[in-house]
Amino acid sequence: MIAGIDEAGRGAVLGPLCIALVCGEEEDFKSLELADSKLLTRSEREELYPEIRKKFYAAHVLIHAPELNELMKRFSLNEIEAMKAAYLVNEMPSAPELIYVDSPDPHADSFRLRMLRHMSRDMNICAEHKADFNYPVVSAASIVAKVLRDWEIDKIRDEIGVDFSSGYPSDNSTIAAVKHMLKTEDGKKYVRMRWSTVERIMANQKKLQDYF
Repeated sequence: MIAGIDEAGRGAVLGPLCIALVCGEEEDFKSLELADSKLLTRSEREELYPEIRKKFYAAHVLIHAPELNELMKRFSLNEIEAMKAAYLVNEMPSAPELIYVDSPDPHADSFRLRMLRHMSRDMNICAEHKADFNYPVVSAASIVAKVLRDWEIDKIRDEIGVDFSSGYPSDNSTIAAVKHMLKTEDGKKYVRMRWSTVERIMANQKKLQDYF
């Protein structure tokens, strides 16, 4: 039995960061012809999602903007991801033989060491760059994380009544939505205040400390 861990929304300025873990028998992942979520359309991901949930153990955490804002006062983003990934592993009902993780650290193995500091039991972890491309089990986790984050973004759009695309700072519609939300209480709920993008926007609106 092996497990894979990946995230969606790490670089976004809006909405939650989602980290997912999927676990099962190695041979079974090959039968679904999985690919990293970035190589699939939304409809393709959502078609695979129920199959993954039905066939394998899957769990996730959503780190919403208010929690992320608080945690980033004390920890780096890499450390936060390691803490949450370790939590998912600690909550597993049984231990896999090996856990593959898509590493966000510049030095891939550093993320493994970060995770181990937060784990309640010793396990074999392989942290690699591009693990979501190289291992179907991590591709499965990538799909779960991306689908769940997409659904959370849908909820935010519906609630605030402002349309935007990805939630990433490279998207002009996202920047427009952030500017709108920073003028309302929605900013505290959904915007990652400690992103440099937000700090630049707020130079002409409110000071960062006014939101805490």
